[in-house]
This record gives sequence, C-alpha cells and structure tokens, in this order.
Amino acid sequence: SGINTDGHTFIPKAVEQGAAAVVGSRGDIACAVPYIQVENTREAIAHLAASFYDHPARKMTVIGVTGTDGKTTTSNLLYQILRAAGIKAGLITTVNAQIGDETVDTGFHVTTPEATEVQEYLARMVAAGLTHVILETTSHGLAQHRVTACEYDIAVVTNITHEHVDFHGAYEGYLSAKARLFQMLEHTGEKTQGNPRLAVINADDRSYELLLKIIKTGKISYSVKGIGDVNATDIHHSPKGLHFTAEMEGVKQPIDCKIPGTFNVSNCLAAFAAAVEGLGIDPG
Repeated sequence: SGINTDGHTFIPKAVEQGAAAVVGSRGDIACAVPYIQVENTREAIAHLAASFYDHPARKMTVIGVTGTDGKTTTSNLLYQILRAAGIKAGLITTVNAQIGDETVDTGFHVTTPEATEVQEYLARMVAAGLTHVILETTSHGLAQHRVTACEYDIAVVTNITHEHVDFHGAYEGYLSAKARLFQMLEHTGEKTQGNPRLAVINADDRSYELLLKIIKTGKISYSVKGIGDVNATDIHHSPKGLHFTAEMEGVKQPIDCKIPGTFNVSNCLAAFAAAVEGLGIDPG
C-alpha cells in the first residue's frame, strides 16, 4: 500500500504491460490475471526475490551490522578483517556493494537497498565465488522487509540511540525494528558451511539489557568500560589513530587503527568479536 501512494492503483497498468500475476495485500482487487492476496506485500516480495535468485544467502555466511552510528565503519572494518584472513568476502552498505573487484553504487546512500536488489547482489556474489558477506542493515531495511530472507548467521549492533522517530515512533519502536535482526538469527536454517547464530552486542549501550531479553541465540558482548566479554584496555590516541588492547578470554591482542575517535574503539571491538568468536579467525 505504501506510505504515500497505494501501489494497488497501478495494477491495471502492470497487467496492460504484460504482468502475468499480481501479489497484493488488499482483498477488494479484481484483475484479468491471477491475484494472490498476502498479509504483507513487502515480506512476500523478499521471499519471492530470494526464490527467484535461488536463495543465495543459504550458500554464504551472512553477517549483519546494525545500529544508529558506526554501521558503515564497522561493516568496512569487518570486511577488511575477512579479506586479510584470506576469506572471499563481499560487502553491501548504504553506499555501495563490493562484489569481488567490482564496486556497485547502491543508489540512495541512506538505507538498505530494496529486497530485489539485495538478493541480486547476493546472487552475484555467489556466482563470483564469494563465501561471506557483510550486510549493513538499517532499521528501515528491517522494518520494511528489505533484508528478510537474508539468512543471517551473525548479527552485530553498534549502538541504538533515539533516531528516526518520524518512521518508528518512540525509542521502543526503533529498538524493536533493530531487534528484528537478532530474532532473525533464530530462523536461519542449517547451512552446509555451518552457521554460528551469534549476536554481538554493546555492553556500554542503553540497548544492552533490553536486547539480552530478546536474544535467544549465542551472544557475546564488547565494552570500552571493561564490562563485556571482549574489552578494550590501554586506549591511546595519537595523530596516527587509535592504539589499544583487545582482551578476550585471556587473549590480549594489540590493535592499531588509523581511524581516530573513542567511538571507533567500540566499532573495532564489534568487528573483532564477530571475526574471532563468530568466524574463528585467529586474533593475531
């Protein structure tokens, strides 16, 4: 039905231009081709797109990164970690999609691409021989089913502040949209390459306690305050960037990052936890 325009009004034109069937949510539609009524059209198109491209997410390890701030940075950090580890990884952000050596402009630069585009990018990655993908996942993308059928294996959150009240309403609505990413972990089917179903959450963020009540899969937390499973110690700033130690179950790994800002320590920890705990990458 859309926010501003009801797409059902375009059915006659679609049929005129050769549509073989129509999927919609209204029950009062009559047209010259088969009409399939569904409860949620956006959810239906996500599953249709996944099926059309032969369910590419089932053939890859899918890591979703959500949050108010730091999604793109954390996604790119994780992408570079995977590539440095010799993993054939792809990347889809609000800015572009990286498919092997090809960079594709995703267009809007504000949110996750539509489900049809996401599934096409995933299919192209599978065809290119990629085995992993990092998918920057916005609240709009979650609420509008743009990432439904993406078969997430690892879900990462940076932080959840009060934003997008025009679309989600109160903070609780925004948090609920973000939380869908972690709930989707439960529904990912078994994959031949395995799937960790791991949630990576920020122990320093106000969303932490609420997410703990929602997450039903394995989880690991990170913190710059020393209260997580993965913590940052000996944090130093210099003109060259960040220097700190990531500590995790007795492991102490020095980290150097050329991106300045204390908030990027958290982004580095999120990527570190997902790579080491979720994918088993050697922290060294």
